[in-house]
Amino acid sequence: MSKYLMVVYTLLLASSCMAYLVTNEHETRLRIQEPSVNQYQYNNEQQGLNEWIEQEKNICWNELLRNINPPGTIRGFVAASPSTNYPDYFYTWTRDAALVMRVVVENYNEEVKRLLHDYVASEIYHQVTPTQCNCLGEPKFNADGSGYDGSWGRPQNDGPASRAITLMLLANKSDKNYIKKTLITPIYQDLDYIVDVWSTPCFDLFEESEGLHSYTLLVMRRALVDGAKFASKHGDSRRAASYAQVSEKIRDRLEKFWEGDYIAVTQEHTGGLYKPSGLDISVLLGVNQAGLPPFTPGCDKVLATAHALEQAFETLYHVNTNSAFPDHLGTAIGRYPEDTYNGYESGKEGNPWFLATAGMAELYYRAALEWKTDQSSITINDINGPFFGRLLRQEPEDIIGMTLHYGTPEFDTLTNKMSDAADRFMSRIQYHQRINGSLSEQFNRYTGFEQGARDLTWSYASFITATHARNGYPIQ
Repeated sequence: MSKYLMVVYTLLLASSCMAYLVTNEHETRLRIQEPSVNQYQYNNEQQGLNEWIEQEKNICWNELLRNINPPGTIRGFVAASPSTNYPDYFYTWTRDAALVMRVVVENYNEEVKRLLHDYVASEIYHQVTPTQCNCLGEPKFNADGSGYDGSWGRPQNDGPASRAITLMLLANKSDKNYIKKTLITPIYQDLDYIVDVWSTPCFDLFEESEGLHSYTLLVMRRALVDGAKFASKHGDSRRAASYAQVSEKIRDRLEKFWEGDYIAVTQEHTGGLYKPSGLDISVLLGVNQAGLPPFTPGCDKVLATAHALEQAFETLYHVNTNSAFPDHLGTAIGRYPEDTYNGYESGKEGNPWFLATAGMAELYYRAALEWKTDQSSITINDINGPFFGRLLRQEPEDIIGMTLHYGTPEFDTLTNKMSDAADRFMSRIQYHQRINGSLSEQFNRYTGFEQGARDLTWSYASFITATHARNGYPIQ
C-alpha cells in the first residue's frame, strides 16, 4: 500500500476505530484496533463535554466580572486575583487587564459598557501616573491607582500593545464622539510608544526574563497593524504610515525567532532568567492574540512549536504520566520546562497552568478554523511532520509529503481530529477545576489539585477565548 493510501485510510477510519502501523522487512500495513469505547459512549461523552463547556464559560464570565471594580478600588480596576496574601495578586497588571477587557469588549452591551468606560478612564490615569520606570511599560498598579513602587521586572512593553489592541476593539463598537474625546489620545500614546521602543530589550509577560521576546513583538505588530488602519480612518496619514512601516520591521525581526525546530521565546537576552530550552507557551499565546503573518495558528512553524512544547510537558508532569488519571485527558501544559515558580514562591517546582492549557486548546481550534476559512490544502512536511505525526499517531517519516485537499473527506477528518485534540485539553481543565468551576493560576504537577492565586482573572479570560474559538468565532 502506498504511503498516500495509508494516510487516507487512517484518516477515514479515525472516527470509528484506531489504526496503527506495523512494519517489518517484508511489508508495511495497517492493523485496526477496536476503540475502547463505542460510538454511543463517545457521543454521550461529547455531549457531556459540550454541556460542561457552556456551563463553565458562564461561570468564568461571572467570576471575571466579579474581579472588575471590586470593593475598595479605583473604578476600572481589574484585579488579577482577589487573593491578597500568599500570593498577593490584588493588583491590576496592564497586560492582564487588557486581555480580560478584550473579552468584555467581545461581549459588548449596555450592561458592560459602563465597566469598559471605567477601565478606559483608569488606564488613561495610569498612562500619566508617576511610576518607577517612568514609562508606559510599568507593569502593575495598586488598588488606589498608584504605581507599584517595589522591585519588579520592568519595563514590560507588551502591556501598552495589548492595551492599544483592546482600546481599538472598543473603538469599533463606540460612537464617534467617545472615540474623539476619550479613546484616540490613549491609543496614540501607546502606539507611539511602541514605535519608539519595539527593538529595545524589556521584560517578558511572565516578568522574569529581559531581552527581545517573540510574544511582545507579536502583540506589538498586531497593535501597529490595527493602529495603521485606525489612524488612516481618523485622518492621521503620518501616523498610519509610521505604524505600517514599523509593523513590517517587526515582522522581519520575528522571522529570525525560528530556530530550526520551534519559535524561540527570547533572543538578545540581557538579564533575568535564562531559559535554555527556548520553549515557552507565551509564543502560542501571542499567536492566538495576534493572528498575523509570519506566525498564524495553522502555519507550519507554529505547529512545530506546539509539538515541541507538548513533547516537553508530557513527561515533565506526573499528572501527564500517571495512569491513575483518565486517559482521555489532553496534556497538561505549563509555562516553560524550566519553570520553578509553584504559585507561591520561586525556586520550587513549576506546575501546569490553566491559561496555558486553554491557550493550547485555542491554538488547535484556531488552526483548524484557519484551514477551513482559507480553503487551503494541508501539506505535511519536515517542519510540521512531527505535529501531524502526534495528531495521527504515526511516524512523521511515513506521512511527510502527503497533501490533504480542502473539500475532501480526508481534510474534514483531519480538522475534526484537531478539534477532538483541542477538546482533550479542555477536558484536562474540567478534570482539575474545583467543583464549583473556579480556576486558580496553577494545578499541582503531582496531585492535580489547584494551587497558586485563586480565581485568576486571566485564567477565566483564557477559557472564554478558547470557547469562542471552539464555536467558530475567535476573538479578533
